[in-house]
Formats: sequence, C-alpha cells, structure tokens
Amino acid sequence: MFEKIIERSKITLMFLLIAVIIGALTLVTLPQREVPEFAFDIGNISTVYPGATPEEVEQQVTIPLEDAVESIEGIDSKSSVSTSGFSNITVELVDGVNQTEVFTDIQQAINGALGDLPDEAQDPDFTQAQTIGALSSYHLLADSREDLYEVRDIVHDWQREIERMMDINRTDVKGFPDQQFRVNIDSEEMFERGLQFPDVIDAIESELNTSPLGIEERNGENVQLSLTTLDELDDIAGIFVANDFEGDAVYLEDIAEVGLMHETPSDLITYEETPALSFTVFSEGGVNIPQIHDQVDERMMELKEELPDEVSLELFYTQKTIVDEIFGDLSLSFSLAVLSVILVTLLGLNVSSAVIVALAIPTSVLIGLIPLPFFQVDLNQISIIGIIIALGILVDDGIVVGDNIRNKYKAGMAPVEGALKGSKEVRTSIITSTLTVVFTFLPLVFIQGGNGDFIRALPTVLITTIIASTIVALTLVPIFLIWRQKKQYRAKKKRISQRDGLLGKQFDKLADWYSDTLLTRVVRHPWKVSIVGFVITTAFYGLIPFIPVEFFPSTDRDEVTLDVRMPAGTTIEETQSTLNEIRERILEEDEHVYETAVYAGGGLPPLFGDGISNSGEETGNLLLRVNREEQSANETIDRWTPILQEEFGFAEPELTTIEAGPPVGAPIAITLQGPDVNTLIDLSNELQERVNEIPESGTVRDDMGPLRPTVVYEPVREELEENSIRMRDISEQISLRTDGLPLLTFRTAEESVGIQLLLDAVEDGEGVDLSEIVLPAENGGGEDGGAPELIGLDELLTEAGSEEIPQIIRDDSTRTITVRVFPSSEDDNGLEDQIETITEELQADAGSDYTVSLGGETEARTDFIIELFTLFILVLFLIYIVMAIQFYSLTMPLLVMSTVHIAGAGAVIGLFLTQTGLGFMALMGIVSLAGIVVRNSIVLLEFIKQRRAEGMGIKESVIEAGRVRLRPILLTAFTAIGALTPVALSGDVLFVPLAISIISGLLFSAMITVIIVPAVYTAFATKFGK
Repeated sequence: MFEKIIERSKITLMFLLIAVIIGALTLVTLPQREVPEFAFDIGNISTVYPGATPEEVEQQVTIPLEDAVESIEGIDSKSSVSTSGFSNITVELVDGVNQTEVFTDIQQAINGALGDLPDEAQDPDFTQAQTIGALSSYHLLADSREDLYEVRDIVHDWQREIERMMDINRTDVKGFPDQQFRVNIDSEEMFERGLQFPDVIDAIESELNTSPLGIEERNGENVQLSLTTLDELDDIAGIFVANDFEGDAVYLEDIAEVGLMHETPSDLITYEETPALSFTVFSEGGVNIPQIHDQVDERMMELKEELPDEVSLELFYTQKTIVDEIFGDLSLSFSLAVLSVILVTLLGLNVSSAVIVALAIPTSVLIGLIPLPFFQVDLNQISIIGIIIALGILVDDGIVVGDNIRNKYKAGMAPVEGALKGSKEVRTSIITSTLTVVFTFLPLVFIQGGNGDFIRALPTVLITTIIASTIVALTLVPIFLIWRQKKQYRAKKKRISQRDGLLGKQFDKLADWYSDTLLTRVVRHPWKVSIVGFVITTAFYGLIPFIPVEFFPSTDRDEVTLDVRMPAGTTIEETQSTLNEIRERILEEDEHVYETAVYAGGGLPPLFGDGISNSGEETGNLLLRVNREEQSANETIDRWTPILQEEFGFAEPELTTIEAGPPVGAPIAITLQGPDVNTLIDLSNELQERVNEIPESGTVRDDMGPLRPTVVYEPVREELEENSIRMRDISEQISLRTDGLPLLTFRTAEESVGIQLLLDAVEDGEGVDLSEIVLPAENGGGEDGGAPELIGLDELLTEAGSEEIPQIIRDDSTRTITVRVFPSSEDDNGLEDQIETITEELQADAGSDYTVSLGGETEARTDFIIELFTLFILVLFLIYIVMAIQFYSLTMPLLVMSTVHIAGAGAVIGLFLTQTGLGFMALMGIVSLAGIVVRNSIVLLEFIKQRRAEGMGIKESVIEAGRVRLRPILLTAFTAIGALTPVALSGDVLFVPLAISIISGLLFSAMITVIIVPAVYTAFATKFGK
C-alpha cells in the first residue's frame, strides 16, 4: 500500500494539500484563551432563613436538604456551611456521570423537601458552579456612592443587554446594596387610630395579592377581565387600611414610614480611593476570548454614553490582555523553535533535507490540528507548548527516512527504487516509535480532576501532531526526494554528491571514531560497560532530595491579592477602613505598586483566583498591581507578609498571587471532624496555638473564625407559664423590630422588590429596648372581662452578652473544621513533619468520635504523584508490549526501555543544576521523555536486527549500526533540544521546568544511550545467542 501511495504521488499530494487547507481553517477558527477550561461538576444549594442562628439553620434547613439528596446516585461528596440566616450546600458529582440527569434529580429532591423546611425560610436556590476566570471586568466610578446607587436601573439594563449577546454566559455586579421596601409601622399611631397589626397586614395583602378575574363571553366574544392594580412602588403608601374611631380613612402612610431602603451592602469597592461598582462579564465555554472581548467592549463603550456626567466607566481587567501577551511570547518561542530545528538539520543534512524538514513542520502541525475541535481542545498556552514540544519530535521521522533514502542513492539505486527500499527499511521502526509516543501520552489524557483538565491539551496535541508527522514522513519525504533525485538525473548530476550539512564531514568523522574506536572497545567489554553505566545513571537519582519542590509555580503577573478576615462581628465599614490602612502602609514604602483596588465584604470577582470562601462583612481583598520588571509578585509577597502579619495580625492578612495551574488550596490543611462543634473549636484552637509556636508556620487560621458577639435572651419560664405566653410570640415581636416580617414581593415589568413589614424598628447602632415591647397576658383582664394586662418583655426575658459560633461546616454530613497553614517558607517539608506529629497527638487525645487528618496541597501533590506514577507504569507496559510485538522478544523491550531510565537521570541532573522546581510540569516532562527517547533505540536496534538477518555477526552489526545511525540519533536529539531551548530561556514559570527536564533528559540520553544500548545488546546477544 505504501508503495502505491509513493508511486501515485499526485493523488497523495492532493490529499495532503486538502488536509493542510483544512488544518489552516481549523487554526483560524480554534478559540483562543489563557488556559484550558476546567470542568466543574459542582452544584450549590443556597437557602435564606432570615434571623436564624447557625444551629437553627443547620438543624432546620441544612440537614433536611442534605438528607433529601443523600441517596441520589452520582454524587461523590457534599459539604455545607450554615451561618446566620443562610445555608449553602455544595454537591460534587462523580467524574464521568451524566451531569444533567444528576442535577435534575437533585432539583427534584429539593422540591420534595420544601415541606420539611420552616415557613420563614425562602425556597432553596440550586445553581451549577461557574468556571473560574472572567472575560472582562469594568469599574463604574463616581465621587460618592449615592451617585453610583442612582445608576442601578441603568446597570441592570446593561446586564440584560450584555447577557443577550452571543457566547455570553452571565454578568455579575458587585457594590449595589440590596433594596428593600420597608413598611415601618408606628405602634402608637396605629393604636391611637384603633387599629391592630393584623389589620395592616390584611390591608396590604388585599391590595397587592389579588386573584385573576378570568374570561367571560360578551356578544359572542371571549373577553378577558382585568383589575387595575398598583404599578408603582410609591403608590403603596396610599393603600387604604381602615376607618378610625371617627370614621376617617386611615392610609398606610398615616401610621407607617413607607419607602425604599438600602440594606447594608455586601461589597464596598474603591479603586484608587474612588468609590466604585464592579461589572464583570463571563463568557460561555469554548469561545474565542479576544474576539468576544472586542465585541463586549465595543458594546460597553456604547452603553457608557447612557451614564450621567458624574459617573464614569473604566476597564479594570480583561483576559484578552493576558491571552495576547501569552500568544505573543509563545509565538516568538514557536518561531525560534522552528528556526532552531531548521538550523540544526542544516548542520548535519544537506539543503534539500533542510527544505523537506521546513515543509514537514507546518504540514504536520496543520494536519495535527484537524482533530482538536473534536476533543474540545482549543488554542491556549498548554496546547501551544504541546506543539512546540512536538516540533522537536515530528522532524525525527523525516530525518530518519530521508537519511536512509539518501544512503540508497549513494549506493547507486534509481530514484523510485531507492525511495521505496529506503523508506521500507525504516517504516516498521518509525510506525513502532510513533505508537510508543501515542501510548506514552494517551494515558495522560485520562488524568482526573483539575490537573487532568489543565494538562489534557498537551498529550492530545502531541498525539495528533506526531501521527501527522509519521504520515508526512512516509509520504511527502519520499515523494520530494524522488522528485529531486530525478531532477538531478536530468541535470546529469547523478555522480555529484552534495555536502551533508555544514558539519557533514565532522559528523562523518565522529561516526567513524564512534564506531571504529568507541564501539569497538564497548563490544569487547559489554558487561562491564553496562553495569558501570547503569550504576552511574542510577546514582544520579540520589539528587532528587536536593531539588526544590513546587507543585505549581506562581505566574509572572502584576497582580498580588491580600486577603483579610477581621474578628467576627466587624462591620463592613471597619473592614474597608482596615484595608485602606494597609493600602496606605504599603504605598508609603513600596514605589513598585502602581495600582490598587479595595474590595471589602465579598471580595474580588473570580479574576485572579477562586475568591474568598465564606465571605461576610468581616472579609475583604486588597488588590496590588506591581511593576514586575522591578519587583516580582513573589518578591512583593516576601517583602510585605512579615510586616503586615506583625502590624495587622488581628486581620489575618494573607498575600497571594495567581498560581500557574488549577487551584489546589492551602499548602497544609488539617481537617477536624466530630459530633460536637464546641469540642471541634477547642481542638482547632489548641492546634492553631501549637502550630503557631513553630517559627516557619507563617499564617495559621481555620474556616470557623472567631466566635461572634451575641446577645442572648434567657426566658423567665415561670412568668411565661403564669401569663400563658409562648416563645414564638416573643421571637415574632423582637424580629419585627430588627429584621422585620417578609410580607410579599411587589412585581412590575421592570423589577421585583420584597416588602418588609416592621414595627417600631430599631435604628442602626441602637439595641432592642425590651421594656418598650409588650404582649397581652392571656390570663389577664380579671373577672370583669376587661382588657388583658400588658407584660413588658423585660419581665419575661433576661439579657446577657455572649458569643456564638459564626457558622457550622459539614463535610459529608459530619461537622468539620479545617485549619489551614500557609508557611512563611516555600520548603514546608520539615514543617509538615512537625505538624503531623501534633495532629497525631491531638488524635490520640480527642477520642474515638473525633478524627484529625492532615491534607492540603501536600496531600493533593502526593495524590497526583501517585496517579502519575501509576500512569507511568502503564506507559512502560504499553511500550513493552509494542516492543515485544515488533522484535518478537521479551528481553529486547527491556533494553529499549533502559533509555527511559537514562533520560530520567538526565532530567534529574538538569533540574538539580538549575535548581528548577520538581513539580507538575517537570514530572510531565519526565513522563514525556519516555515516549521521546525510545525512538532512537528502536531505530538503532531495528538496524542491528536487519544487519544480523543479512548474515553479519553480533559485534559487526552493532558497530555498523552505530556508524550509520549516529547522525540521525544526534540530529533528532538536537532538533528536540533546539525546539525547546527558546522555551527554557523564555523565563515562563510554568513551562521552564518542563523544557529543562526534557532538554537535559534528551542531552544526557543522546550521549549515554549510544554507549549503554549497544553494550547491553552485545552482552545479552552474546550470552543468550540472540
């Protein structure tokens, strides 16, 4: 079949051209983004239970909802947070399940549990978690917050306008306080008019909660009947309540303060000390980020004209800037890689070979792009790095085929005959080596979780590109060389041999010295060389403990984020004030900080991470943008962390920057679980105290936070029983003066606003005066049946100051507190050992009902290494199977895979010498080496096998194979090194470890493999006769 493909070159070239055109179209249409999208099979069940304590929320809302979804198949884990007035349950699905079906089952279970929830609780809201990372974020700026609040309707119109655009998922606005239409009844005025509280409720509901009138038939037509109702919020004040004692009409505004009120905002934002709102746009998955941003930005600039003069709009963040920067850097690295590959081939091959390499690179890359859309792979920094890695590999096949065909031409064969025989000799080894690459990277596609989503584009691109390169090597290269050889025949240049590269003679001399001198000595003492070689290479693995460990490095970006968590009970204004103090403190001394933004409350949108967990009025972010040319993000963190922790320790400041990978959480996390929250808090406090005593501990905090100040009302049971007053009556009276009673929702075509009913509401900053709240005693009134006696709540309750837990956290229905440790030093191995000792001692003292377990990023790193090691073993088995089939031998594959051992040692040496972190990408580079380095061994051993089949002896076959194969072995190694050298020198924190591990592994393998592989082959072949 291959002979026909080569002989019918026009048809073959036609199909290749079509594939190239399709690949070019694919390149143009592939979406561009910063990093691959992460799949979040996570849902959140959020329920508001106004005024309830964390214990009440847990018992009456969280537990019933958890029980409702407990038996649903497809749920991997669930966790919950019950805080004052709010419950949030996070449900994570099992990998690979049908997300739509499971989420539908969850929604049905929630609907079925509504009857088990308190009447006062709002209906649960079930939503799917969104992907981290926004398209763009804007700031609306004004001199006062009141000016910003005036544009609420405009901004909400913008949300609807932007969300209607194609490929836009949602928008998020931060900084607006929730609006509430409050009806605050004056009890004295109400009683003077002879009215009771139920009269007011009935009047409002009767006016706003009307029934449809239906349809009637008139004159042979069906006529819709309708009733004119209130259509403006301001009209509510004029609702008729009743007539007073004198028969005069009483309206709601006569006995109540009625109006739209702003609640305490959940976010207070300032940008460079200017009050701001945040408008963030999130795109759908799989879109072209730069293109979509341009469309959104153009529309935002048009909408900007609707703003009043006192409000302005500025772009705060866009992913497009990052994408353009990354693609610019990677495009430069790609261009330099292509140039490096061509220059390397020119050193050892003639001009025609360099031309075919130059043709093979774009052809293979473009054809390799065709399948990517079917695997949901887009253009991002991971997939582009995959292409750059592939550059150094994809020319290997072309070099091997071309070199062997030229040898046939030198032997005097005709153009077609030489191409057919030359390509046939190496065809099996090339296909086999391609299968080894495919089997090397294929298991990486199945890595689970965020790490798998992050890296999946790399193996996918490598597999498709290498397969394409094999097709090109076995078709385009022979066809091109046939055409060129015929051209030389016609020009009568058959006998004129071209110079084989700029260093062709040097390569020939090196090959002669290598085969005649070095290999001759090696084959004389094969066992000695083999044993010494493996001992030395194995010894290099002893350098691993001296290599720094960094799972994912920090990105080289301008942004540094400060997280604060103030003491429980802190108001959002106090949190903002503290963040401003920290900001001023930094700006006083650090001239490298050129831009700041303060987000008190809910914190930043998910622009630079996954945001603040369990946010509230006491939490917030300070964003610093630093001139990274003068001071990197990590240098900023190292400079200010000790200062801020010393001066603002009460705020638990934690400086972070963006990790170049999926989020993995705190470096060290200790999970405490058990039935009693107070016991868990005691364990957490003891743990934090002991860990803080360790000098390298850095920041230590738990997710419970400090206890929240609380006013506790203790009932006087004797008085309640004597006057037949129930606790529910008391709680209703107090809540009417604090949070109020949610009555109903007033809806118009433009808005929906909740109506809150209050009675003598207490002002902000004031406490509840129990003596002013009275209840009728049911046993009062005496024998004459007079009015019942009124009892003040101060006689029924005693008031005391206390503290309560701020929230209750449950993990798989078990109460949980997690203590997180952010070490002050990057090397946390010693610290982890000390913390492990502390956790073991705590576990021994805690009892059987409580568990204390160590985890965090370290555990995630360990789990990933175990998973990667498992896949690596699978890769070795797959390579072994392919080799066993090709060579029909059970020992020969072990010889081939010895090169993996050698290359791994080389990678360790490179990481040690450069002190590059041994993390996710470095390990990926080592795994990648397994598929790259075996190619040279396969070609070398296949050549030896062919020469022995022709009747040569063992030693003669090894020496001749070394002479012929040294040039392509060195060239293929150096082309891969040349392709990755621009990446290694680029300074990219994510890809430098990968490039260094592959380059050093290839370099070491190229030097050592050509000695050890012939030695081991000779030793075994001589010993066992094969």
